[in-house]
Amino acid sequence: MGTNETTAHLSGHQGAIYDAAWDQSTQTWLTAGGDGFVAEWSADGTGEGRAILHHDKAFFAVGCHSRLRAAGTENGELFTWEATKPDAVSRIEAHSNGLFALAWSPDSHLITGGGDQRIALWRNTKLQNEWTLTGADKIRCLVHNPTSLFIGTSSGKAYICSHLKARKSMSHIVELKGHSGGCYAAVWLPTKKTWLSSGRDGYIRAWNSFGKEIISIPAHEGTIYRMVSDGLTLWTASRDKTVKAWSLEDLSFVRKITRSQGGSTRSINALACLPQNGPSKTNALLYGGDDRIGRILFY
Repeated sequence: MGTNETTAHLSGHQGAIYDAAWDQSTQTWLTAGGDGFVAEWSADGTGEGRAILHHDKAFFAVGCHSRLRAAGTENGELFTWEATKPDAVSRIEAHSNGLFALAWSPDSHLITGGGDQRIALWRNTKLQNEWTLTGADKIRCLVHNPTSLFIGTSSGKAYICSHLKARKSMSHIVELKGHSGGCYAAVWLPTKKTWLSSGRDGYIRAWNSFGKEIISIPAHEGTIYRMVSDGLTLWTASRDKTVKAWSLEDLSFVRKITRSQGGSTRSINALACLPQNGPSKTNALLYGGDDRIGRILFY
């Protein structure tokens, strides 16, 4: 740990933490738990978390866009609401066999992916279109860049396609076969026009915008569940109980956070960071997992 780094602990979940997000509109963190709670936490990690949603099934995904929030459950239900209207929550039966991924398109449509091999496009609470990726098993990640969408699946395949819109087919789709056992996370690097992906094989793989693999790096000894970028550094979180940092310039290894350094004691499933040019000069990274504790690293 650097000399100026500190870590805040978020204690309150009674189950594993499966996802996390930073809400720019409220300057708060959100976590999604196996205990059926979505919780909100202060930016500095002080005080107790506030339960926003409660369900009898685990929450697998949570995300924010402008003032909008969304969360998905183990049984495929989708919850949407505005940050300023926490009591006005919409509840939708969106997917079967779990809702694992959600993202907002450039035109602010919510896109969800589930264990039913389906991707669904929503406008408010209305289903606008849906697509099935046969053989995908579960849709595990959805990430946009200015011109396309990256789709990761638990079958090991990933796809790059044009932005999904209402009344349009899934066109110009490119299939990637990089991660054996599942592709769980992706990040777009605009300065290099490159996709980074990771998954069950523990590798970070780089792809050009046409789907050609550029480089692969053995990064973790277990599944990589999440990747985020703060603009200078790529952070990865893994089943091997570590968080690692990599230079975005050349993907060289920078550091890792282990149990002996105050890190997690079990698998790390969730990862979120403050956006580049965030609200303060301090960078912050939230990670959490099977030990039920969220940790915010200020660096």
